[in-house]
Amino acid sequence: MPELPGKGFLTLAFVCGLMVCGCTGTPEPLPSQPSTQLRPPATATAVPSTPEPPLIPTVTETPSTPPQDTPTFSPALQELRATLELFSREKIEEGASAVLMKVRVGRQEWTHAAGVRSREGRIAAQPGDRFLVGQQLRTMLAVSVLRLAEEGRLSVDDPVTALLPGSLAPGNQLTIRQLLGTPGNLPGVPSAQADALLGRLVEQLRGSTLDAVLRTDILSPLGLHSTMLLVPDSAAPDDLVHGYLQVNGGTEDITFPAAPGGGASPGGLVTTVQDITTFHAALLKGQLLAPGNLIAMKGTVFGEYGLGLDHWDDRCTNGTYYGHAGDVPGYGSVAISSADGNRQVVIFVAYPPLPASQPPSALSLEMTGVAQVALNSGCRFQFR
Repeated sequence: MPELPGKGFLTLAFVCGLMVCGCTGTPEPLPSQPSTQLRPPATATAVPSTPEPPLIPTVTETPSTPPQDTPTFSPALQELRATLELFSREKIEEGASAVLMKVRVGRQEWTHAAGVRSREGRIAAQPGDRFLVGQQLRTMLAVSVLRLAEEGRLSVDDPVTALLPGSLAPGNQLTIRQLLGTPGNLPGVPSAQADALLGRLVEQLRGSTLDAVLRTDILSPLGLHSTMLLVPDSAAPDDLVHGYLQVNGGTEDITFPAAPGGGASPGGLVTTVQDITTFHAALLKGQLLAPGNLIAMKGTVFGEYGLGLDHWDDRCTNGTYYGHAGDVPGYGSVAISSADGNRQVVIFVAYPPLPASQPPSALSLEMTGVAQVALNSGCRFQFR
């Protein structure tokens, strides 16, 4: 797991305690549960010249079943939940606008929302709010590309320029397989350009817009009605969590479709913790692709990345977790699932406002590490 940033000291200390515990023994007492109101963020961020009222985030939690006289959750989920609640409290105190999370282990589910949907409106964030998830679009693109391969419309080993002439520099023989692979290993092709090329490829071969193709291939069959692709001139939904940057010493709302002050707008895929959990579970259970293509998406056993799917170590099974992270200005997200889709964690964080020139990748790495450790934390309990 990558080194976590210094600001996540409490989470790191708690996580280390979980790892030292090993796989036997009785779980440590859970941290105290958050109250319905948290104190205003402890660390200040740059604000406009006119002071804003302090953020007073709320916490909303939803179990999968109605409350009963006996505890709703198994020890495994209780420990996982405690790890994530601590992380959420820390991020809100550090200035994050909102934290949304969903956990599923076996038949049990838990969702969590803290903070506000926007700093201006101060409407409490809800577990069903929509969120920009950046590069998580890549996994859906991979599904649509591989469905074209199943129909014989392309081979993943075709050069990109054979299907999209002029899309790359002359002599560039980059293949579709390489385009779907590790974003950091594409010389001369940034991750955003790779995703754009995959989108163009799907649109050209299907003769339809990418939004329509994703709806046919994935969204409609799975009932993902809260997921959509934002395009230029489209209206942002009312339940979209807002993202912020520091611009000229003030805090600016950069939520799609326009960024005040000329900032860059993230755009892209908008979804909910429920929808992205459903998508990854369906994918890993073989509901979207033929078995051979799902194996191709997962990649090699010791690989770090497949075709549109990232890898992490699953210490509960000595296997692999699959999923993807998203990291765009103002927003971070990660979705991680066990290989059978039965254990899942999804985390969305509206970042504390940062300067546009300061990439928030450290926060993205921290989120990914916490999600992985949270899933591993309950290994000594039986999931049911």
